Amino acid sequence: MTENRNRRKLKNILINPRFQLKYVMLASFAGIILTVANATLFYRYVNENYAILVELSPMTEEAKALLYKELRTIIGFLTVSSLVFVAVVAWLALMISHRTAGPLYHFNRVFNEIRTGKSGSRIHLRPEDDFQDVAESFNRMMDSIQGNQNSKG
Repeated sequence: MTENRNRRKLKNILINPRFQLKYVMLASFAGIILTVANATLFYRYVNENYAILVELSPMTEEAKALLYKELRTIIGFLTVSSLVFVAVVAWLALMISHRTAGPLYHFNRVFNEIRTGKSGSRIHLRPEDDFQDVAESFNRMMDSIQGNQNSKG
């Protein structure tokens, strides 16, 4: 049962895929641009200095090859860690967009209910959701409209 509940929670993360994925893609793109810029600067600086130090030092060719292999290992590690960083940024963007998309979904649902004649519908958000003040204002407005209609009728 807990596996089914976890699957349902993961499924519900994308409440408004178009809205949320747009922000995930923007955050990922920014992370990739920054990662590529950082990697390029790092590689240029380190490779240039490595080349000077290795070529000027009295080492055997095997030792020089070992140093270059070590440099490639470091660059590989930095590349993988940068990709993990971008993935974490994308996940955080998804979680942040979820906190906005959820309330917007509830607003839209209540608007549709009111349009179909259910004027008693109100917006109820979770305490940690964004737009609490807007939901409260909307609910007060609907209470006022419903009170005015009842006093006229």
